[in-house]
Amino acid sequence: MRSAVVMGVVALFALTAGGATAGAASKTVQGKVTAVEADSVTIAQGSGPMTFVVDPTTKVVGKGLTTKTNEKAEKGEKLNLKEAVGTDDRVTVTYTEMDGKNHASLIKVTQKALAAK
Repeated sequence: MRSAVVMGVVALFALTAGGATAGAASKTVQGKVTAVEADSVTIAQGSGPMTFVVDPTTKVVGKGLTTKTNEKAEKGEKLNLKEAVGTDDRVTVTYTEMDGKNHASLIKVTQKALAAK
């Protein structure tokens, strides 16, 4: 139950594009986050940078995000993308190609960036 709530609450963000194209094959890529905007994430990976569109259907998961989401919910707020994913985090992104753009359906934070000392 808690998992379902977290997945629902952590689903974020703003683009007005419709849902994923029926029959579009999902792809997965791993890399290091180089930029985070309100509606996109860019990662560096083997073949170069890749930018992914993020919208309200995108799910963001990772260690500690349940706690952050619950803390924000207690205040009547929602966790935004920049609070969930940061520069230099390592992520796995599941995406589909839609309208010439990479649409992220799932962003899994696999390792948070080390804090600067």
